[in-house]
Amino acid sequence: MLQDKDIPVLDDERLSEETASNARDDATGASQARTLTSQINELIEDVRVLARAETEYYRTKLSVNLAATKRVLLLFGVAVVTGIMAVIALILGLLLVLSQHVGPLAATGIIVGLTLLVAAVTMGMAIKRAKKLPLDENNS
Repeated sequence: MLQDKDIPVLDDERLSEETASNARDDATGASQARTLTSQINELIEDVRVLARAETEYYRTKLSVNLAATKRVLLLFGVAVVTGIMAVIALILGLLLVLSQHVGPLAATGIIVGLTLLVAAVTMGMAIKRAKKLPLDENNS
């Protein structure tokens, strides 16, 4: 037996249940049930708004912390690279010193000194910014 889906079909059992529930609603006061339903709907909507606000707050907080962390890691990377360059310059300078025994020592000292100075300055900047990171939720 085919039926059109747009036409609601009620069987006798469902019809009698709805009639009984309507009679109970009239007896107990349907207006109170509607008021409770509207209050529950408002509560659900308030919870949704709160959840959206909390999500947006933590998303913003995370993006700020990620940006600061990226800067610190970039400075740390520069410090590590310049430190490695200082070691390479020292090794090359020692090779030059051993090969010529004269002027390359001063050149090696200047190159190593300047490279280590850059490494120390960038490492100091990274440490200073790392201490300012709000890693604990109580410090936000």
